[in-house]
Amino acid sequence: MRHDLPYERRERRAPADKERLAQARQTVLTELFGAGWPAPHCVIANKATGRWPSGDPRRPAWLRASHRATAPALSRAPAAMQRRLAAAQGASGPLFGPATATADGPPNLIAAGPLYAGQCIERIADVRPARERVRELVP
Repeated sequence: MRHDLPYERRERRAPADKERLAQARQTVLTELFGAGWPAPHCVIANKATGRWPSGDPRRPAWLRASHRATAPALSRAPAAMQRRLAAAQGASGPLFGPATATADGPPNLIAAGPLYAGQCIERIADVRPARERVRELVP
């Protein structure tokens, strides 16, 4: 299922990720990035989502079943192990976790990780440092 993105969106993320978000006009509802987190999520399309062309945008049923079966163990894996698994993800691989691209994270996640773009992204109009945002909230 695709969702139109009618407004320009930007968020504080890795530069290539911000570029993709700013240019995106549609999202994909998928469960592809559910290793350790088996739930539907809304993302901007990338090489990983393009690998699974099918009638079911949530991606193969066997993959969703695998995510549900492995969730108890993967969701409790130590943070260091989760970072190593995210760094090893490739767009051509069959298993994808929920770690997203960040400025200081592994660059492979631009193509092989989720580029989250849920409903609240519509409220993002610009990119500013967090200290500016906090000053707006705290007089």
